[in-house]
Amino acid sequence: MKREKGFTLIELVMVIVILGILAAVAIPKYVNMQDEAKSAAAKGVIGTVRSAIAIQYAKNALAGTATFPTIIQLTATDGTGIFAENKMPDSPVDKGGNLNDVKASAGSPIVAGDFDQATAYVYDATGGEIRFNNLDTDPITVKAWNTF
Repeated sequence: MKREKGFTLIELVMVIVILGILAAVAIPKYVNMQDEAKSAAAKGVIGTVRSAIAIQYAKNALAGTATFPTIIQLTATDGTGIFAENKMPDSPVDKGGNLNDVKASAGSPIVAGDFDQATAYVYDATGGEIRFNNLDTDPITVKAWNTF
């Protein structure tokens, strides 16, 4: 009588248990990596926008008028704007669908009353300050997005 070779039920159950343990450990790490990626992307975008504002301020200062760019210059899509892609970078933390819209702040500096989550950014053209217009919290730093 020939004996067929294969895995026993116990061996199969042990493999399934080990895979379950690995999945239970790996899934939370993966979710945390998504949060870290979103946080890093947001910080990178706001840094890019602030750098472009500073460069435009320097260009204006060299031309004789030290002023920050206007909202029209920030959001221009006809080639006259200050960004290489001819548009404001999309906000990675905006959920409202207005990924690159900019709202003017009521005054200088930006205050809590300026945030309404209706647009992606709040900008103070007087002082050159720009922030995310999002009241949600960054899961990594546990700070509100509008504090970046």
